[in-house]
Amino acid sequence: MLTQLEFEYGEFQDGTSWYVHAGEGNAGELVYLALGLVGEAGEFADAIKKIVRETGSVDTESFNRVLTREGVKDKLIDELGDTFWYLNKLLMFLGISQEELMVRNTYKLYSRLMTRSHIDLTELKWPFTNPQYNFADVQEQYTLLQDKSHDGV
Repeated sequence: MLTQLEFEYGEFQDGTSWYVHAGEGNAGELVYLALGLVGEAGEFADAIKKIVRETGSVDTESFNRVLTREGVKDKLIDELGDTFWYLNKLLMFLGISQEELMVRNTYKLYSRLMTRSHIDLTELKWPFTNPQYNFADVQEQYTLLQDKSHDGV
């Protein structure tokens, strides 16, 4: 279920989607959106690289000095916004909300952590207060995965 803001942003995006396969839901659209996402993420990374190049290092003091210069943080935020445009279009393409992506990713990460014996999950607080998204679901999914791995699947 999309929030009102997600819905309105998606409507706005539809008006700014000028690529050939916009709204077709086909491979051409998926490829375009995926390439756009990595391209914009690359521009974000390139802006950070320029800060590191200027400071000559990645030490916090030098980095923060450049980051706090007028316009530098805004440039990063602008590039991140462009990256978000493509990410949100991909979410719409796949038919999921930002909320669902966050929850599914959290379940995946917790399930992965459950397979690593050196990690104590009691130290990692479950982030969701909504009872719909509970840790018991992760434990159940993990158990199902374990059962499948023993079946040779």
